[in-house]
Amino acid sequence: MAQRDIIRTKAVVLRSLDYGETSQIVTLFTREKGKIGVMAKGARRPKSSFGATLQPMAYTQVVFYYKPTRTLQTLSESSHVDSFHRLRRGLKTITIGLRIVELVDALMEEEEPQPKVFRLLVRVLRRLNATDARTANLWPYAQLRLAALLGVAPSVERASVEAVTGANGLLSLADGGVYPANATPERPRRATRDALRAYAVCARADLDTVMRLEMAPDVRREVETLVRDFLRYQFDDAYPDRSQSVIAQIEGPSTSSTSAAEA
Repeated sequence: MAQRDIIRTKAVVLRSLDYGETSQIVTLFTREKGKIGVMAKGARRPKSSFGATLQPMAYTQVVFYYKPTRTLQTLSESSHVDSFHRLRRGLKTITIGLRIVELVDALMEEEEPQPKVFRLLVRVLRRLNATDARTANLWPYAQLRLAALLGVAPSVERASVEAVTGANGLLSLADGGVYPANATPERPRRATRDALRAYAVCARADLDTVMRLEMAPDVRREVETLVRDFLRYQFDDAYPDRSQSVIAQIEGPSTSSTSAAEA
């Protein structure tokens, strides 16, 4: 009989799928084991001890039986560390949160621990749950920081950003750098100066600074496109596109004390 270990670890629920009459197959991003699939038997029963802990974006403490020869482990216990219930109250925050966990699910390898990615995911979801202003800024920030942790950090240099003095400049899809319009980077993408400066803030600044960033709706849409195209170039078909237009459809004007042009 194959040996099985009992694993107790914190996890973020990435997605869940109903299975049979009462169970669920759940994809977890765990601190100890990375991304892993588990079977939650009886999770859909009215009096299940799992409760709402298996909803996507939930931050949980889980216990599961682990066998190296299995692709699907057996979940034994799950309890909330944080349900992030506030972010579930609005369409915008739900959409951003789901897109973030979808991206992590798409880019993480099975059973490959990534503690820095785990900390990033929890930090971003906590901020999304705690704030009401400029929540959409978390989406480009999370994408660019995740790319950096996976080895494709945008090569954004302050001098190059400041060299963009005209109305337009360039983003290199190859290295993620910002360049003036007369430069010749690899795989250039033309963009407005405001969008390139906002992109640079999302790529390099700390989270508090990013959350003070004000972007007009047209600038935000352009930044979203730049970030998406950079990650798509770097990760090819692994980048998920199922919901790429949702945020743009529900996005509205934001207010802030910091503008993209001043950043």
